Amino acid sequence: MKVKLLALLIVSVFSAGAYAISDISIGPFFGMNMPLANKDAKSGTMIGLQAKYSPISFFAVGAHYQGRKYGDPSEEFFYGTDTKDGGSVTSLGLDAYLGKTSGTGVNFYLMGSLGTYKWKRENQGEISKTTYSFGPGLEIVLPMNLGVEGRAMFDIAPTGESGSWKSLLWFVGVNYHIGLGPM
Repeated sequence: MKVKLLALLIVSVFSAGAYAISDISIGPFFGMNMPLANKDAKSGTMIGLQAKYSPISFFAVGAHYQGRKYGDPSEEFFYGTDTKDGGSVTSLGLDAYLGKTSGTGVNFYLMGSLGTYKWKRENQGEISKTTYSFGPGLEIVLPMNLGVEGRAMFDIAPTGESGSWKSLLWFVGVNYHIGLGPM
């Protein structure tokens, strides 16, 4: 009986402590995507939604949804200009964060992501790939549980024998925090 009571006491203490240091945040973001060395698309806009769970102050996991719109590229030929549809990309992914990821004040972290990449363009088939992203981020969390976040990411979508599509993504977002971890 004493062992069960001691085990119950330890579990309840750690459960309350786990809630006190954990942080859950969710929020929208808006930004730009810039293809690098990809003549099939021009820079465009990006919107999305992200959620993040930080069980401890220096590590977090999360998920995101992104919708990107590419600009229409054009090429000059002797008979005139040829314009293609830049298309749109949707992405769902899982994220991992290292660095200060919870609590009020300035939070600086490094982020890595693994996700899906679906590129739809007019008069062409849908392209579906796995994408890898990484980069730094900074979030300033205010005492009222709101955070303003900025992030830059290098996005790579391998294409097989022809190499990969690379993009530079940057965005600004607003997050609402529940739990807020250690202050």
